[in-house]
Amino acid sequence: MTTKADIVRNIASILGVEAPKMSTGSTEPREIFEIVNERLGLGLDRRLTKPDMARQIVEAAGLTWNAHHESNGGTVTKVGLEAVMRAVEHFVG
Repeated sequence: MTTKADIVRNIASILGVEAPKMSTGSTEPREIFEIVNERLGLGLDRRLTKPDMARQIVEAAGLTWNAHHESNGGTVTKVGLEAVMRAVEHFVG
């Protein structure tokens, strides 16, 4: 089964960077969204919340972001991280 940590590592690998360390539990690190923003030159506001940053990455690739992609507490779900990975693949691919 693919974990959030696996998806974060995959995103980092696609971008050719070292994966940031995962936070406690299965909370994705904010740094992965900042790396995507920086590497792809998206120009997103670094003050955005993690879900807002992830949503803007996904939407910049022309993909759809929905309620299943984020959860209460300002985190991105596994499905949301997969959407970010598809967006990164779109830009790099």
